[in-house]
Amino acid sequence: MYTMRKHLDRLERLQVEFAHQEMVRRRDCRGLDLEEILARLESAMPEGYEAPDAGVGEQLKQWQEKGGDLENVPGFLIWVCGLQEGWLHLPETIPISILRSFVDLHPENSPLQRCEDCWLGLPANCTSIWQSCPACGSQRIYWADFNKPWGTYRPQAELVKHLKRCKPSPCYITDEVITYLGERHQTGRETFHDTQKPVEKTGGSCRQGTMSGLP
Repeated sequence: MYTMRKHLDRLERLQVEFAHQEMVRRRDCRGLDLEEILARLESAMPEGYEAPDAGVGEQLKQWQEKGGDLENVPGFLIWVCGLQEGWLHLPETIPISILRSFVDLHPENSPLQRCEDCWLGLPANCTSIWQSCPACGSQRIYWADFNKPWGTYRPQAELVKHLKRCKPSPCYITDEVITYLGERHQTGRETFHDTQKPVEKTGGSCRQGTMSGLP
């Protein structure tokens, strides 16, 4: 009886391990062809995705009609490339707020932030940033390092140290950076950790995003 119990426990552990491996396999789209990635995207779409999906499709159509300028690639296309190259992962279900951000932040909607726990790419710009991941809730949100190829993300604290030695990119001018540069001092900073919305930065503090269409 004891031996049978050990076998059952082992089978249960293997089942959990296989389930985890399968989940990782689905999330990691590295090296897949575009057709397979699009199929996975379709299966990961959330309820109510039709409107933002149409908006993203219109962005891609207009970009193509204008000649496909590689200096101004739509953020969603960069996001898909990140999935294919393996520096972004696909969640089991894409948060609707991510899709809406691709629409509302256009044309400044590149995945400048990434969750370091699930590797979800987060559309962001100088005024709209994420404090926590809308997929897994993690607050380990890293920023893209413009001094490296796409796919290199670093904690904001590391980027601030770097900015002390060079001219900052506008996308990294957060409250902390502004304080360091001496342009003004913060008073009464508010920080929100809403897992469903990016944070819109105004007047030196962060407030809850009020972009049209966000829940």
